[in-house]
Amino acid sequence: MHYARTSDGVNIAYAAFGNADGGVPLVCVRPAHLSHLGVEWQLPFETRGHEFETLAEKRLVVRFDSRGSGLSDRGVADISLEARCRDIDAVADRLGLTRFALQGFIHSGSWAIAYAATRPERVSHLILVQAYLKGDEYWDTPGRLALEPLATLDWATYTEASLSNAFGWAPDDLPRALAGLMRASTTQQDFLAFLKYDRTVDVRDLLSQVMCPVLISHFQLNAVTDQNIARRIASTARDARMFLPKNFRESLKAYSDFLDEAPAADVESEDEEGTAGQLRIYLVARAETRPGVVELLVTQFGGVPVSTLAGTTTSLFDSASGAAACAKALAGGVGAAVGVHAGEPGEGPSEHADPALVTAVLAAGLAAPGEAVVSNVVRELAAGKGFGFELKETDAPGEDDERMRLFSLR
Repeated sequence: MHYARTSDGVNIAYAAFGNADGGVPLVCVRPAHLSHLGVEWQLPFETRGHEFETLAEKRLVVRFDSRGSGLSDRGVADISLEARCRDIDAVADRLGLTRFALQGFIHSGSWAIAYAATRPERVSHLILVQAYLKGDEYWDTPGRLALEPLATLDWATYTEASLSNAFGWAPDDLPRALAGLMRASTTQQDFLAFLKYDRTVDVRDLLSQVMCPVLISHFQLNAVTDQNIARRIASTARDARMFLPKNFRESLKAYSDFLDEAPAADVESEDEEGTAGQLRIYLVARAETRPGVVELLVTQFGGVPVSTLAGTTTSLFDSASGAAACAKALAGGVGAAVGVHAGEPGEGPSEHADPALVTAVLAAGLAAPGEAVVSNVVRELAAGKGFGFELKETDAPGEDDERMRLFSLR
């Protein structure tokens, strides 16, 4: 057991185990009221301890107790989504993990979504198990509303009843064991504070900004979340697939297979006619985001970052469709204003700016935050590659002093 300290001074207990030389590391995020590193390993068969042991055969697995739970600091006032992200940051930084996969489980699914959306440079894969997007949709179901008064009146009875309800009131030892875990994981006061905040959570917009591949896992026979929520998540995320495991063992195989896939966005490297060795394709992005985010995405889409100054990154691409795909990801993922243009290398004196770069800078300047604007040259080169274009009205002059034709990328 080890500890990491967050940027706001909270002590987070964590454990790391498994094959450090294996595949992409996996950070498993659990809800605060179902997370206690000292207790969960004692749970019955086919619970999380077996999950972690199985996944750790091929990779490093990291577990931690978030703020307000388990062996981490209790009674922490800030339990916002950003605070949960700081917990993940602290543990990942302590372990020296620059890029890793995240697994969110039911209530912590929203935390994992928020982290992947706001820190895209760190997350290679996202696994969401029984997750939901809006807290009120989860908590305001008739069964949970009927039980909620018990959370204030009788904490022990509430934990037993809520976990039994989650398992469809089936007579089994597992709900009772998890109720014991819940009482050990958090206090009644911390849970009530979590319940109040979680009702306000809505990560639908954040999910649409997640750039990494997403696996949505939903067990068919359960009463935790509705399958329609899983379908909604799968239809909202950019690169998502939905899996309906029949049993726990099947789900673990699916997680492992998913994590074995290459995390980078593979952009087909084609030689569009007239580009290879003849045109310079510039992408200019203005973004208010964490250092390194834009550069990482550029490299993932086959580009080469050339310079970054005052929040503006200039990059070169060999492929117009690769530049367009990157521009679309930057605009949608980090809200960047992006301009893309392809032109022949300048032949004038070296003290003169490359006209192709000047046009790309102009296009980025005309783009709104969250918009990618491309020149007509790029539009023609990327035609038939799955992109949509809408003419953008502008009086800006082009390289030959004619009215420039620019297009918003869709």
